[in-house]
Amino acid sequence: MDFRQLEHFIAIYEEGSFSRAARRANCTQPGLSVQIRNLETELGVSLFTRNRRGVEPTVAGKRLYARGLSILNAVADTEISVRELAGNVTGAIRAGTVPSVSRSALPAALSRFTASYPHVELSLDEAYGGTLTERVTAGELDFAVVTSAVKHEGIDATLLAEHELTLVSGPESGLKPFERVRLRDLPTLRLVLPTERHEIRRMIDSQIARAELTVDAMIESDGLNTTLEYIRHSGWSTLTAVASVIDAADTGALIINPIVRPKAPVEYYLVRQARRPLTGAADRLVGFLREELAAIMGHWKELSGSK
Repeated sequence: MDFRQLEHFIAIYEEGSFSRAARRANCTQPGLSVQIRNLETELGVSLFTRNRRGVEPTVAGKRLYARGLSILNAVADTEISVRELAGNVTGAIRAGTVPSVSRSALPAALSRFTASYPHVELSLDEAYGGTLTERVTAGELDFAVVTSAVKHEGIDATLLAEHELTLVSGPESGLKPFERVRLRDLPTLRLVLPTERHEIRRMIDSQIARAELTVDAMIESDGLNTTLEYIRHSGWSTLTAVASVIDAADTGALIINPIVRPKAPVEYYLVRQARRPLTGAADRLVGFLREELAAIMGHWKELSGSK
């Protein structure tokens, strides 16, 4: 069994299809099939069973996947460790974040990171979580910070921070800044909400249903800056993560209220390919992001009197 066979086996396992795995590995499907047949002959076991939807791993395939993933991780981690013996943090990072993180924690983390590691090349993307996770799965991003723990073969999700969902309104709302509210006790609201492509929208809909909140009118908008700017000049409101509006909490440009019932935690997850450990540079950037997300929540608790 050679390294390339193992990589191709893992691609088939995670994609559940020879054709998708061939596209991912940038090779032909017949060539991939030959490699797996040779691997099965060498090991003396069947690794996959075929069905209408694609392929399913056998017991032997599941065991090889678990061991193979550890092998690929160990090789990649060794390569990273040896390269870093030179003492310089270099290389390139391709990362993605959801809008609330791009608006808050990311700029502060980037300022610290670029000052400490000026020789690292950065490529950044902002999108909703589903798109970012797809790009991580395809190998287009090294990691992403999203608001949902994805369940996907080959993707590792680690909790980075837990924030809160808040009610955000303009000065015309009549609400008092940082006053704790129960959604059920609120008057009829006009809401600007993200579309259903965002994971946070599903949580918002659930909270509205649980609280039996009456919504008089709704605008859907995937532009966070547009949403907040419109709310600032109108009588409309939104429900969003505290990270989205922490900058406005100090200026008073928006009225921000903690939601005490029903409580709605917003969880931020780091997602990456399980077979590809983070480089030293990427790990340092993630560390800065974790610290900045924690600082935002600490500041919010001070402002709102939350425990």
